[in-house]
Amino acid sequence: WVGAPGGHLTKAQWQEFGRLGFLGISLPRELGGQGLGLLGALILSEAATRLGDLGISLGLHCQTEITAGWLATAHDPELRDRYLPGMISGQLVGCACDTEPGHAINRGMESTAVHDGGELVVHARKMYVVNGANADLCFVTLKADGESATVLVEKERPGVQVLKVFDKLGTRSIDSAMIDFDHVRVPAANLSTKRGVRQLMQWNKVMTAARFLMCADACFLHGRLLARMLDYGGKRTIEGRTLAGWPVNRHALARAAADQEMMQAGLLDCFELLEANRNAVAEVAALKWFCVDRTSRFAALCSELHGGAGYMWGSEFLAGLAQILGLKQAGGSLTTMKSIAGQALAYREELEALG
Repeated sequence: WVGAPGGHLTKAQWQEFGRLGFLGISLPRELGGQGLGLLGALILSEAATRLGDLGISLGLHCQTEITAGWLATAHDPELRDRYLPGMISGQLVGCACDTEPGHAINRGMESTAVHDGGELVVHARKMYVVNGANADLCFVTLKADGESATVLVEKERPGVQVLKVFDKLGTRSIDSAMIDFDHVRVPAANLSTKRGVRQLMQWNKVMTAARFLMCADACFLHGRLLARMLDYGGKRTIEGRTLAGWPVNRHALARAAADQEMMQAGLLDCFELLEANRNAVAEVAALKWFCVDRTSRFAALCSELHGGAGYMWGSEFLAGLAQILGLKQAGGSLTTMKSIAGQALAYREELEALG
């Protein structure tokens, strides 16, 4: 997974995940899932982060919490029943197509779906799509009749093309791709969620669950880096004093320990909000910013404290830094998280009235 481009998970491995019951773990049993809810997804996420590449966790979040989550709530039961079993078994892989090329940012969303009889004609280009190369089902965020919507596009349809699979620093076990949708025709029923404000609320719901698990991924990684650095810093001696014993390093480790406690407390608070079906958009966005930012800073410090070894690929500290950088963008950048948190807090009363 680290050695070369193209080392990401294969279809056969996704099917193995399905056979082991790792896909759909949080979805209700009546829909074919394991029925373990967010707690089950959290436990799986903790186990997956121990594998050394956060791409596996990221891919699982995208498969179950985001794309299968969207499908589970699709307004057309036939669409759900046709595809959800395959996603839970691993026979089908889903991807969420949100980010547009940089030139489109200042002009607003350019991706569109236009009604033509009983069909939708989709025109879009999406970047950095997690699971994009492997995916069979693309959930494309776009404008339909002037409103934000999500349309399911089967990748086998004419006009869908993977233009590029990106080479990445970290999270290399999962692919990230650029996908082009050139006037792709799909049935109008493939409009997988209600449009407008309700679509926004549903998008917030599935993305908040996925972001919560990314917070946990960062927290688990931070905890392992802290434990390893405490061990390493207590053994390495510089000028008669342990590395961790120097005041500047001792203070840095104390701050990291405090950050770890705050991450864990934040996870518990957000978990309780989500389990109570409360609006936690602001809290989870703020927590993702905090967990990923603090873990990034600490991983960089650990690489420096590891000396020359900290800049070699064999260093677990450098590997940790490479992994956490992927979470800086996944699910929304850290700048986006601060913006979402601020906006959600400002409009909380209206959001709760809608949801």
